[in-house]
Formats: sequence, structure tokens, C-alpha cells
Amino acid sequence: MDPCLAQEDIQARNYLLACYAVSLIRGETILRRNIRHATIKNYLSTACNLHRDRQLPSPYQAPKDYINIVLKAVKKYEDQVDRRDMIYDAMIHHLEQVRPTHHEDSLEAALIDWVYLGRFCGYRSIEWCQQNQQEVHHIDHPNWKGPTAYAFIMEDFLFFDAAKCPLRTPAGLTLSEVCYVRIRYRKQKNNNNGELIPYFKDVDNPEFCPVHAALRIIHRAIRLKVPAEDPLAVFHSTKGVYKGKRCYVTAKLTATFLRNLAQKVFKLKPDDPSLSRWSAHSIRVTAANLLHRQGFADTYIQMRLRWKSDSFLGYLRNTMYTAAAHTKALNISENNLPVLTEEHDKSVSPSGMPVCINSPSGIPLTRLRGNEEIEDVMNATTAGAA
Repeated sequence: MDPCLAQEDIQARNYLLACYAVSLIRGETILRRNIRHATIKNYLSTACNLHRDRQLPSPYQAPKDYINIVLKAVKKYEDQVDRRDMIYDAMIHHLEQVRPTHHEDSLEAALIDWVYLGRFCGYRSIEWCQQNQQEVHHIDHPNWKGPTAYAFIMEDFLFFDAAKCPLRTPAGLTLSEVCYVRIRYRKQKNNNNGELIPYFKDVDNPEFCPVHAALRIIHRAIRLKVPAEDPLAVFHSTKGVYKGKRCYVTAKLTATFLRNLAQKVFKLKPDDPSLSRWSAHSIRVTAANLLHRQGFADTYIQMRLRWKSDSFLGYLRNTMYTAAAHTKALNISENNLPVLTEEHDKSVSPSGMPVCINSPSGIPLTRLRGNEEIEDVMNATTAGAA
């Protein structure tokens, strides 16, 4: 059979090569290995050259280009910064246990604060840390105005009191004086530059409060004499080539810190391949999954974590939390009936009308039937049909 399908129209030939691409993606090769985007693209180019040698138009010219649809899907999957694990609750609780043991200006203390705040902000690593401990990543754009540091600087954090009045002198601020912090994202990947997002104080869980973490970050920067237009994510180095110097937190230091944390909490071996799933980007993955876990709408997650599209869906993970929620959702009684009790609670319907709802805290009512009425009707209908 002619592999170029010369007798068929160009759309059919395009579809055939798209199917070939899918087979490569699935690992249907001689060595049964999965092939990456670049190699698949080369294979398809060679196949298209065969068409041109036969003086046939390239399959890429088909009205509906299925080949590119498949290639884009593969590229998007490979480029997903994903495959990064979230920072689990057990890891966060461990951090809180050891936080008092670290000096307030140490790398560990700085990273803990940025992780705590990041659980709310979901910032990208470029928005807060650097690639080198002594170099600042600058915004490279001819029309850019204002401070050029890509990462947060002092003026990007503004604290407010309960009356919504700005507290413009953060040096002596205490947590009791602050109600919320507003963070400005001067430069964003989606170019929605200068976006302002507030984060409120957590009075129920003060140890993990984003406002408290933000205050510690600012106070550390003040103690270490960070210039006004330099990045905030700094620490005082006590070892290595930069011993005794103020250094910037880097993505590499963050990845090492999170991997060591995961290894300790989950009792993994140092060479466990799963440790590579934690990196600086795990902070953004964590923020998305925490909101999703609490049942927030996609639009809310998209707005709070600054996505312009639904690409954040690629950050959601099948975690133990989603597994537990799945099990709880499917936990029904043996006879598929809700548990009713002798007590009722007062509530308000969506329309504003006062209503009474069954209270789960009361004594369960005794059931006088085993099946729902609909089941009886279905059984009777089945018997009649037989």
C-alpha cells in the first residue's frame, strides 16, 4: 500500500501522519520507548519530505492541520512546569516545628517565610528569587519605566490597618497593628503588570499567617540593609564562598531546601527519583491545589493566582487530599438513603427565606423501609416486563 496515500485527498494524508504521531507518543516504537516532541517533529518532517519527493503537496497544508494539533499538545505537556509536587501539609507543619531553631536572617528562616506567603500568593520563582546569590535579574525591555528588578522590592509590599489606612513605615510594625498586606506584581509573565492583590491576616492560624510572613520578610530586608530597588528575598550567609555576606535566595537553593524537607518528612532515600518533583515552582503548584482542595471555583483560582486562561488546570494534582475527598463524596449508606435525625437547624435559603434543615447531631430516625420508593417502582416495572 502506498504510504503517501497519493490517491487520497490531502486531509486524509494529514490525518494519517497525525495518527502516526500519536503512535510515537504512546511509545509504539521498535524499542517500545516514548519519544519527545523534537524527535517526533523530525520523524514527521522526514515523512513530509517523502511526499514532496513524490511531488505531492505537504500534508501540513491540509485545511484542518491535525499534525500540528498533536505536536502542540505534546509540546505543552513537556513544557508544563508541572510534574512538580505541591508542598504537603506535613511538610508545612514540620517547617513550623523547626522554624524557631533557625536564626531569623538565615537561609532557612527566609525560605520558610517565602513558602508560607507563597501558599497564598502562588508567585512564580522569577517574581521573588534569583538565579545567582549575588546577581539581580533585571527587566530587559526598552520601554520599561521604574525599578528594573524583576523580583519584589520594598515598595511592592504595603501594609494596612483595620480601618484600611496604609501603614507606610514598616520598620517598627507588629502583627497586631496590621490587618492585611497588599502586594504589587510589577512585572508578570502575562504582562498584566502592576496588578495589586490583598492578603488578609489569619487570626485562626497565626503561625501560618501570610501577613506575618510578609512582615518578617520586610523586617529581614531592613535588618540586612537591602537597597530600596533591590529584591527582598535575601538572607545572611554563614558558610561557603559568600560567608558573611548578604545573599539572594535562588531557585536552586529553594529546590534543594524543599527536596531535603520532603526527604526528611516522607523518609525517602537521598537518591529517590521522586525528590526531583519538588522545586521553586512547587510553591505555585501548592497555591493552586490548596484553593482547589477547598472547593473554590475555577474562576476564583484563576483570578487570585493571576492566570489569564485555564492553563492553571494543568497544575492540579491527584493528591491524597483529592483522594480523601473522592472517598468521602462516595460514602453513602447501605440503602442509599440520607441519615435523618430527630432534630432540625434553622437556616436561610438562597432566596432569603427561613427554612429548617435536618441536624446531623441528633439521634438518627429508625427506617421503616429498606429501599427508596423509586426502587420499588423500578422493581415492579421490571417484573411486569418479564
